[in-house]
Amino acid sequence: MLASLPRPARLLLLWAGLLAVYAAGLLVPAAPGKDLSSTEAHRLLAAHSIVTDGDLDLLDEYIARPWTSWGGVVGLRDGRLTSNVAVQRDANGREGPPLAPGGYIEPTGLGIGAVLAPAYWAGRTTGVGGPLAVQLWCAGLLAAAFVVALGLARRIVPDPWATLGVLSVAVSPPVVIGATQIGPTGTTALLLTGAVATALAVRDHPRAGAALSCALLCALIPWVWLPLAPAAVVVAAALTRWMRRRRRGLMGFLALEVLLLSAFILLTVQDRIYGGPTPWAPQVGWSLPTFFDGVGDAVARVVTSPVGLLLDRDFGLLRWAPVLGLVGVAVWRLVRWRRQRLFKVFADEIHVEVSVLFLLLVLVAATVPYAILSPWPATNWLGGAGAAAALPVVAAVVGWAWQRVPRSGAALAALTVVGTLWLLGAGLLDGDAGTDPPRGALPWAGAERILPEIRR
Repeated sequence: MLASLPRPARLLLLWAGLLAVYAAGLLVPAAPGKDLSSTEAHRLLAAHSIVTDGDLDLLDEYIARPWTSWGGVVGLRDGRLTSNVAVQRDANGREGPPLAPGGYIEPTGLGIGAVLAPAYWAGRTTGVGGPLAVQLWCAGLLAAAFVVALGLARRIVPDPWATLGVLSVAVSPPVVIGATQIGPTGTTALLLTGAVATALAVRDHPRAGAALSCALLCALIPWVWLPLAPAAVVVAAALTRWMRRRRRGLMGFLALEVLLLSAFILLTVQDRIYGGPTPWAPQVGWSLPTFFDGVGDAVARVVTSPVGLLLDRDFGLLRWAPVLGLVGVAVWRLVRWRRQRLFKVFADEIHVEVSVLFLLLVLVAATVPYAILSPWPATNWLGGAGAAAALPVVAAVVGWAWQRVPRSGAALAALTVVGTLWLLGAGLLDGDAGTDPPRGALPWAGAERILPEIRR
């Protein structure tokens, strides 16, 4: 019956189904007794300021304390005082909200607040509630990213493998729990997946409209979440290369100019707002907030961070989504293809090799730099917003690998679905369950104890 429906109707049903699954993730709180984590509450505070005041000055928000109705707790962060503002201190000398007159800007980021503000306004206007509307908005964007990813998957592998691969990642615990977390994940996932899809479309047919669309999507990514800039650069570089090889070098150059112009405007705007090129400028000035503790720490991060991103006992992606182990199968299959030079025997399949390699490079660019540079535990929860945003892209590769090992792929996918059901059940039955950090965690019969613990 579903097969008889028009393709747009099937995609809409897929999106609605994923949104319903993600809405179930609201059953799991951020922490016992807290609907939102501190980071989520700060991001929501920025959206509240944009909706009510039209600016990022949070001084009046700290005075009005709107977060008391959100189920989250907001404490003063390392922000920037826009004038000489006195700061409250308690009996122990700890800082409290700043006192008027003046202004106060936090390093939440201009793009995140702007993306969340429409949903927050709609929630307040319709009576749904600002936080709930924002959570559903983030979930809807991430569901749309996986709908776009289904088209990517069908470029490199036929159904049912394409659909199975995308769905297995789309309903994995990191995605289901992370979809409704208030932040940049849903927006950047849709932007990144759309940029990858248009870049591959340009490789097939080098049209000016598709090239400019890809460049515009890449340009928007750093505005929303700056740590994803390396992934945007990888996509833009691939776009320029493919346009040049098809003798459309001028159009590729113009598309690259869009990205460079956007980056220049972003740095200028953030310098005016935060006093430096990044939202973290009040803390670290013109450098990145990596907080390397000497050369030894830098070397250790390069070695351990990618491992922790995958295998950390508490935060590793493979622990929470075993189906992502098929990415290793995809890498093995790609290496075997190159070593045996099968691309010369099956010349018609060369586009599959290029597409898979491109998707893997985007995945690495979105996850590894952040894992190394981040001063927090090697992965954070979900491997950071960059890793979560790259999961729709990698879902296409999962289907390609699943085709090669169908039984193992089915077992890993089933294990992943069991993990999702376990977490959702923990949200209903376990009063200590939470997502920040993850509690009510997957036991896996004790097998997770062999995984390493990577801390900083």
